[in-house]
Amino acid sequence: MRRSGLLVGCIFSLMVATASAAQASRPAVKDCGSWEASRRNPTASELRCLFGIRGPGRFGLLSYLDVPVYQPKTPLPGTHVVGVAGLPRPNAGESYEAWEWRMLRTHFGPEARETYNGLELTDPFFATRLMQFERRLAEVGVGARRRETWRAPSRQAFLFQQGRSRPGALATSTLTSWHTRVDERGQPAARAADYNVGRGGMQRFHAIAAEVGLQSYGADSNDPGHVFLAGGEQAVTDQEVILLRLLPRVPHVTIATGRPADENPTRAVLAQFREAALSWAFQPFIPEVIAEVLVPRDPPAVMAVRKQYALRRVTASPPATARRGKAPR
Repeated sequence: MRRSGLLVGCIFSLMVATASAAQASRPAVKDCGSWEASRRNPTASELRCLFGIRGPGRFGLLSYLDVPVYQPKTPLPGTHVVGVAGLPRPNAGESYEAWEWRMLRTHFGPEARETYNGLELTDPFFATRLMQFERRLAEVGVGARRRETWRAPSRQAFLFQQGRSRPGALATSTLTSWHTRVDERGQPAARAADYNVGRGGMQRFHAIAAEVGLQSYGADSNDPGHVFLAGGEQAVTDQEVILLRLLPRVPHVTIATGRPADENPTRAVLAQFREAALSWAFQPFIPEVIAEVLVPRDPPAVMAVRKQYALRRVTASPPATARRGKAPR
């Protein structure tokens, strides 16, 4: 797994010295191996340990973005950002598989259907970019109406249920949207916005988004009116990204199929996956047993205690008893 020119010992020292708020979403500091002492590249198991990944799914950088994600081994999985303190995450000790299962069974109130499209609950830097973006759209005559910015985690989970444990087409492939981001104080600081775009203006919409420094999925995607700005002061460090490039990229889950992009399931197979997802959501959760990987240890290295930020998390409603009927629309 060694790459030429990669001085992991130096990189890890920088990782500790520049520990950021992103590490507040990691488990308590523990010994995840001795690569930093022996100046070798970490193994896949050691990187999973560092980010608190316990499940059997895929872990690594996203296929199209230098952001670490975990993709649970579930019938219609999500692709969830890990290591960023401002985004939703499982409860302490809970796997991402168990988190998906719990969210698919949770009953959400009418507030989960409400949308917010203002800029007051967005990240200030992102809000500035959005205003610049909208000015440019108006200048060139592209009709676009801002539909949604901040989204509570409960609403994100409610959308995640659609097509999995509730009827309807798939609406999202994640529980960790940049719509749901909060700052170090736990206050809403969204870094995503959805627009309704006029006919014929989609190509220019995306060109202008790139021009002002916003990211998007493209005019031919399943979410063409979505713009976002990944990262921020709570994101993983550059040094962590370098280490994560040792792992295979994680293919994103598409809204069109609900399965990873490296698969090409037929309609019949997709119907089976949807049936399996509904059945799985309302059965008792049985975690998959993961064998512990023993790591040969040098004399234990002393790792700096990472600074923890207390975030007031906006959480979804407590889990409810499984529902078998249709949810109110």
